[in-house]
Amino acid sequence: MNDDELEFLQEQLAATELLPCATCGQETLHAHLEVLEQYAHATEFLMECTACGTRRTWLQLEMPD
Repeated sequence: MNDDELEFLQEQLAATELLPCATCGQETLHAHLEVLEQYAHATEFLMECTACGTRRTWLQLEMPD
């Protein structure tokens, strides 16, 4: 595997989160598809389950420094 391939895979993994899926009932990787809204201390993402393809929103809280 060359450096470009490794970097691409690392970026793909960084854009996923392990979350419970309400549809398939599994704890699976969910891919970040897009940022829907950014608030002062949170970001709302559109996520897709990598197992069943179901899409949902996810609110990621960001703690202030």
